[in-house]
Amino acid sequence: MSDLQPTTRHSWPTRLIHAGLALSIITQLSTSLVMRTPHGTSPGDLLFEVHEYSGYAALGFAALFWLVLVLRSKGTSFGSLIPWFSAERRAALIADTKAHLNSARHLSFPDMDDHRPMASAIHGLGLLLMTLMAMTGTASVLLPGVREQVLGIHVLFANVVWAYLIGHAGLALLAHWTGHLDLREMWRVGN
Repeated sequence: MSDLQPTTRHSWPTRLIHAGLALSIITQLSTSLVMRTPHGTSPGDLLFEVHEYSGYAALGFAALFWLVLVLRSKGTSFGSLIPWFSAERRAALIADTKAHLNSARHLSFPDMDDHRPMASAIHGLGLLLMTLMAMTGTASVLLPGVREQVLGIHVLFANVVWAYLIGHAGLALLAHWTGHLDLREMWRVGN
């Protein structure tokens, strides 16, 4: 790729929304480690407030992400992100997963392209997970009648979010360092 004329496989709205969602999720995870949550009549602390408002931001970015997925004409298809309802897409996912496992046995990555079924499915699961977390967190504030139930789901999946973030970022860095992926494609500000 030439430094003078960079190309990207991700549109500017996708990159912007991805960055916003990533930053809001990182803020939430960071604050969740040290915040003081409300107990009885005692309100939460400032870090809890930051956690809460970054959750609203995450919900907004997740909603925008879903909107872009529905409206865009190029990029990863909605069906590739959510392949579970198509026998053809599930078969492609299984074959691609086998190719990844075979490459991993040789301490390598398979060739990267824009539409690898496994990568697309993992991104789809991540978007579903982040949407679930943002929705349950928001519902716990807006719907006090179900607060305890949705917070139970929210807390239950919090560690899954940590695992997803660490795995997603770790594999992206590994792919970047081994020359299989250029992270500048996703994080470049201009077109």
